[in-house]
Amino acid sequence: ANRAAAQRMGPRYILEGQCEAPIGDRRAFAEFLRKGEANKRKAKTAMNERSSRAHTILILRLRQRPPGRQGFVESSLSLVDLGGSERVSKSKANEDIRAPGGCQVGDEHVGGVSWQEYYACRQRVTETNHINKGLLTLKRCIQAMVQRQSGAKAGREPPRVPFYDSKLTQLLEPALSGHSRTSFVVCCSKEDVHAEETVQTLRFGKMCSNIEQECKGGEPDTSAVIVQALQQIDEQIREVETEIRRKERWEWRRKTETHTVDEKDTGGVVCNREEEMELGGKGAVEILADDGTSKKQTVQHEVWGQVLVGAEAENARREELLRRRQAL
Repeated sequence: ANRAAAQRMGPRYILEGQCEAPIGDRRAFAEFLRKGEANKRKAKTAMNERSSRAHTILILRLRQRPPGRQGFVESSLSLVDLGGSERVSKSKANEDIRAPGGCQVGDEHVGGVSWQEYYACRQRVTETNHINKGLLTLKRCIQAMVQRQSGAKAGREPPRVPFYDSKLTQLLEPALSGHSRTSFVVCCSKEDVHAEETVQTLRFGKMCSNIEQECKGGEPDTSAVIVQALQQIDEQIREVETEIRRKERWEWRRKTETHTVDEKDTGGVVCNREEEMELGGKGAVEILADDGTSKKQTVQHEVWGQVLVGAEAENARREELLRRRQAL
């Protein structure tokens, strides 16, 4: 469905406006691409006649039901066109910026522009800042993932991957966090004037190639399988309980119970019959310290009681089924 409201990822806004639409066939998909291309921001800079002024992300989500399953399986394909890193000194994105306010020269106000004009003329610089911020955060994420990989082998604590430091990396987190297959295509310029940017781009590509991750894929929808297994176990439990009620009976049984008690220590108290007590009279009692002679003894005695018999095997079977059900 179309989403007109802003989407959130955590506490932050990510996308605004219409950002998702259903695609029924190839014609609808081609029309969707045409609209997206028309909405892309492009402008002329000193480095490029048609410079992309933002990163472009196209995410295709496929929802399908595998044969023999009740639930759906969702998968996605993300196609990302990253804007190139820009240096303001080369792109000249700031050459038309004029400060608001101006100054007063005699009776004439010179050099003043409105705030609206000021923000309009610095639009190229703002776009450059957003592009570079996303690329820098992406580079930091790749660096952290490489450090995690090497640290895991050395037993070091893994560093934080800063996916939430930019909108670009928040959207790309599923493609970079080990649950997908990801490929990078590095584009470079062979001109000498761009040699420094080319070297930095190649180094970034090499760093990406050092990441090794296993494609985990989506978790299979096992809810229907679990429900079916629980139903089978419940049916078996009902059958076993019916058999228990049929076989079980009460019987009087005599059994021997064993208890462990402390043997009374009679050496701890002494009564001196001839000794005068402080309050008068004879027979002072002296409590001696424990000499360690007290010990435990085992006492056995026979008791009669009623017990359920006749379905011991069925009771054991029911306990096993209950453990299996709890595990599910």
